[in-house]
Amino acid sequence: MLKKQYWKLLVLLASISYPFLVHYLVVTEQYLFAGVYVIALLLMIALQNFLQNYKWLAIGLLLLSLLIGAVLIYKTQLVVFLPPVLIPLALAYVFGKTLMSGQTAFITSIAQKIRTTPLVEKEKKYTRFVTYMWVLFFLFLSIESMLVAFFYDMETWSYITNFLNYILVVLFVMFEYLLRRMVLQNLEHPGFISFIKQLINVQRSR
Repeated sequence: MLKKQYWKLLVLLASISYPFLVHYLVVTEQYLFAGVYVIALLLMIALQNFLQNYKWLAIGLLLLSLLIGAVLIYKTQLVVFLPPVLIPLALAYVFGKTLMSGQTAFITSIAQKIRTTPLVEKEKKYTRFVTYMWVLFFLFLSIESMLVAFFYDMETWSYITNFLNYILVVLFVMFEYLLRRMVLQNLEHPGFISFIKQLINVQRSR
């Protein structure tokens, strides 16, 4: 149990350091080390998901690692452009497939894990709508990363994909929280910090 906690902490620290380290490696044109770091991080996350019985997600991350490895051999500089494009696309797919007929929307599942009582119909409709919002947001991030790569220099691209996009994610979460309080105003809502803690607890319970 202790080893599992240490492994989760290691993956968390590696994920947090990702934008800072990759930005430094891109700016200093150390693309090979950036590619190796990306592959190592993906393999770490893949192993974590495999140990938690999310085997298909682990296989997907492993295949992505192999793809990036092949690109790294073919053209080293190109490898740093892939994660900001492919990862949001993968997330859009994960969220989007839960919107198919007969499936429970991704955000609906998370909301149900947070709540101790069943969701009412209005909450189910809202959380399904939010899942749509996340799919569109992830697609936006992927397309934006591609366009920036074509029209801007490497340093500007790195600032946008490694810093600005993370700020946009935080702002999107805050926007959704405020929207939820307006749309579902007759229901009880935790404070924003408590809401974030609940999301973290859901992640820990996986």
